[in-house]
Amino acid sequence: MATPSATDTEQRFADLERQLRELRGRIAQLERRLQPRSENPLDRETTREKVTYDWQS
Repeated sequence: MATPSATDTEQRFADLERQLRELRGRIAQLERRLQPRSENPLDRETTREKVTYDWQS
């Protein structure tokens, strides 16, 4: 089995570094999507009103 040349090894490292950068970017993008959004105050007020209305029925 032949040993890989220095240029082959350098190319593999460059490809791996590129893939790593891409994966880090994808992970950061996914983490931004998963962060909880702040609650809208109108949503909380609407929920309270609905609960009160349902309870009175």
